[in-house]
Amino acid sequence: MGQAKNRGTQAERIAQAQAKIESTRPEKLVCNGCGGDVTTINPVSTRGLRGIDAIWVGQCDCGQTTFAASGEPNAVEAFFFALSENTELTLGRQEKDGAGHETA
Repeated sequence: MGQAKNRGTQAERIAQAQAKIESTRPEKLVCNGCGGDVTTINPVSTRGLRGIDAIWVGQCDCGQTTFAASGEPNAVEAFFFALSENTELTLGRQEKDGAGHETA
């Protein structure tokens, strides 16, 4: 607890954590279904997901849900594998600026 006090008040630490997550927000997502731009992107809690720094989700006008995740490569790969276990997904990789590359 002593170390937390050195990083500021609880409100300051919350603001720092939110700013860190916000810094990973992609400008846009590329829909895995139709390839269109998804600009309404919301953060998803990563609590309990070791190695995942941030997860973002967007809903395209075509109805497809598109995810973006950042963190340790093995953890990100495991996240997308877990998503695809019970549903049919089209996975892709994209840069922060929205440039996409379909992979599956």
